[in-house]
Amino acid sequence: MEQSKAKKPLSKGAKIGIGVAIAVVVLLAAVLVYAFVITNSGYWFLSKFKADTPEQQMSYTSASDTSRTIADEGFVLMQNNEDLMPLATSAESKTKVNVFGMRAVQLVYNAGGSAASVVDKCVRLEDAMAEGNYELNPDLLNLYYNYYKTGKASIAPTEAPGNSSASEFITEPSNITVPDVPGEILTDTSLYDDGRSILDHAYDYSDVAMIFVGRGGSEVFDFTPSLLQLSEDEASMVDAVCSKFDKVILVLNTANAMELDFLRDYPQIKSVLWIGYPGEAGIHSLVRILSGEVNPSGRLADTWLVDNLATPAANNYLQLESDGTWNANSYHYTNAPDDAGYFTQYSEGIYVGYKYFETRNDTDESYDYDSEVMFPFGSGLSYTTFDKDIMAINEDSGVITVRVEVTNTGDVAGKDVLEIYYNPPYTGAIEKSTVNLVAFKKTNLIEPGATEYYSIEFNVEDMASYDYTTNKAWTLEAGDYIISLRNNSHDVVDQETWSLADDIIYNDANDGKRSCDLVSVTNLFDDAMGPDDFLTREWNQDSRAFTGPKEEDFTASQAVLDAINGCSIPTDAELGLTEADLPAVGVTLDTPIMLSDMKGVAKDDPKWDEFVSQLTLDEMALLSGNGAWHIEGLERLGVPFTRTPDGSVCVGASTYSGAIMGTDAAGITYPCPVVTASSWNEDIAYMMGTSAGSEAQVNGYAGWYAPAMDTHRTAFNGRNFEYYSEDSLLAGTIASNVVRGATDKGVISFVKHFALNERESNDRNQLFSWCNEQAMREIYLKPFEMAIKEGGSLGVMSSFNYIGTEWAGANSTLLTDLLRDEWGFEGLVITDAHVYPYMDTIAMSYAGGDLSLDAVGAWAPFDSHAGQLLDAAKNPDTQIGMTRNLFRASKNILYAVCQTWAVE
Repeated sequence: MEQSKAKKPLSKGAKIGIGVAIAVVVLLAAVLVYAFVITNSGYWFLSKFKADTPEQQMSYTSASDTSRTIADEGFVLMQNNEDLMPLATSAESKTKVNVFGMRAVQLVYNAGGSAASVVDKCVRLEDAMAEGNYELNPDLLNLYYNYYKTGKASIAPTEAPGNSSASEFITEPSNITVPDVPGEILTDTSLYDDGRSILDHAYDYSDVAMIFVGRGGSEVFDFTPSLLQLSEDEASMVDAVCSKFDKVILVLNTANAMELDFLRDYPQIKSVLWIGYPGEAGIHSLVRILSGEVNPSGRLADTWLVDNLATPAANNYLQLESDGTWNANSYHYTNAPDDAGYFTQYSEGIYVGYKYFETRNDTDESYDYDSEVMFPFGSGLSYTTFDKDIMAINEDSGVITVRVEVTNTGDVAGKDVLEIYYNPPYTGAIEKSTVNLVAFKKTNLIEPGATEYYSIEFNVEDMASYDYTTNKAWTLEAGDYIISLRNNSHDVVDQETWSLADDIIYNDANDGKRSCDLVSVTNLFDDAMGPDDFLTREWNQDSRAFTGPKEEDFTASQAVLDAINGCSIPTDAELGLTEADLPAVGVTLDTPIMLSDMKGVAKDDPKWDEFVSQLTLDEMALLSGNGAWHIEGLERLGVPFTRTPDGSVCVGASTYSGAIMGTDAAGITYPCPVVTASSWNEDIAYMMGTSAGSEAQVNGYAGWYAPAMDTHRTAFNGRNFEYYSEDSLLAGTIASNVVRGATDKGVISFVKHFALNERESNDRNQLFSWCNEQAMREIYLKPFEMAIKEGGSLGVMSSFNYIGTEWAGANSTLLTDLLRDEWGFEGLVITDAHVYPYMDTIAMSYAGGDLSLDAVGAWAPFDSHAGQLLDAAKNPDTQIGMTRNLFRASKNILYAVCQTWAVE
């Protein structure tokens, strides 16, 4: 028998090779587990290579149509001297037009930050103009293409640059402005062999010039006054163009109101068209308005000023340096740590936007309105004219009906906006603007010579003012209320008087609550008032509203210093909680209740508590603590993994959120919210909401961090593009209809940023906001209130700033007393990006917050906020209170998820 051979031992190199191979396999397995089991990043990566489904393609087409409809009605013709517009085209040949301004080839379609979107598919101006039977001067296009790429003047043929603005999640705000071709290049004679300038050749091409001026925007950015003026290059360009052309159209590609006083120096600029940020397909509307295919009907959502510093709020916004920049440490408490403790005072009170300028004009004989206001709030022109008047005003059972007759007296069909304002009696006991928007209506398309009749209703109580000093309640003072129909906040068309014999005080001690209130309203935010010399009609130029903070305001109180240092968490003993207060968790039912079983079950039904009791403490902590762009799923109870992307201009994933959600899907870029508000059309707003909701469905999203509805307190906020208006009624009406549309599609709208979040600078460094309750309730809270009560929002996102001495995300007065107890909110409250040290997760939970947007902990939640919540629920000192908090938060979260399309 042959002896078996001994196995030869492996060489050292072979052992190393096997070890490396095993390590590679283990590493690859770990990567796959991390990418597809622990996180969703692998699914996100794979989704980049998936073709759109037919449903997605159909949704894209429908959303593009919606985008154009919003722009058709939202773009505003601000000026049209000598009826320069429309520029009609002919069937025989294309109409030639010159375009000037770098924004003509680098339009701002959307701005940056969390609302950014990929804009490379947005329609370019030259393509839309060509489709609209216009021909643009190719030499000018090449000039701008080359100058954008190289910074040098050349008319040599070259490829157009791609769309570049707002294509990142968070970027440096480098695209706020772009270098423009200065006037000296336009008048230079070296670009042509014949010794004539490009302006000379342009005039030969066409006697019409279109100038484009635009500004970007971004999160974590505030405009300086100079950035909202023409730059030196833009000013020289405008001057050069106007020296050659007498037919000039100015197109404003900006969401923030710019200073347009230069228009008074250039009568050559006959027409001014504002387009905001047009989004993916909205630029087609510019062309249709230019040609007259669409008759413009938009109205301004803000007051446009000669000098943006003229608004009283500007004096308390940021500190202006001598070089025109903002002080980086504006309004920092001198006794606070260097990197924390900033403040902002809303010292103007209710006198925001037109409410200041119109009231000042009506009550101060020395005031020169025209020297400060360039275009009033609500302004906008049409290619036709309308006669309108109030036929009658009737009041029945607390409802006022204004009957309006409208006749199209021009030659083309068009839509008008019926703006109803009121002027209440003023005794000095409660501050009141002389001009207050109370109702509005967009008309139908009215044919030339046709007359239509409209009934516009509002409640008597809608004219109440909030008295935070004496009655501490909504109050209607006796006297004459002048109800006016206006073309804008300044131009009265017709008016009538409605009289009230006796005061009405809306509280339990007097006349009962308002019909829109669940409970009688009284002061909640006395602690957030700060210095109490708010602006009054005495127009005291020494007040904080006009001077900014006083020297003593820069010293933080002990309460502020304590807040900077953090908050204390109450123990169960301090709260008086006993074992009897501990809710049951981790209960095993004979027949498990699935989330789908809860469809249609009212939130106050005991079955909800029974359902939530099935969750373990770990599951509750994960559900509440790990909420970055998603809501955790729970397969055993039929709870879906719910994706909740950012907004407010697109429903889609960014690089970071996509990796967490496990998808790269994105809808179109809509015109920015200011454009939607400028339509003054509730139906358009609802259409936008349903369109966004439909896109969310086909892309697998059941939530949307939008709409944003803070106030255009000044023109300087870099996020004004995300917000709607300076006026709370207009903002609230439009926003609530967007919310209602998305909600009807089964999508949670997380309305944001709640609240008093009207500035970006240092708002992530413990910014303390001080405001009186009248201004809070009449202006800053009202859009949110309408979104909850009328829009049915099931989501709210709290803000970064403090209200008084409590961070908004851990402010129980805001999140519980107001939002839930007073407004009846039934959904969930999420924090803004929960990445800053002062944002205390445990305090959030005790205050009524439900979900942490833990952008960092999303990859290892129990090492972050979910773990903090779980530890607090296991701590003997806080076990009962935190378990109750997690039970409540889980119920709020799952109730909202249950209302979405994701749960059948």
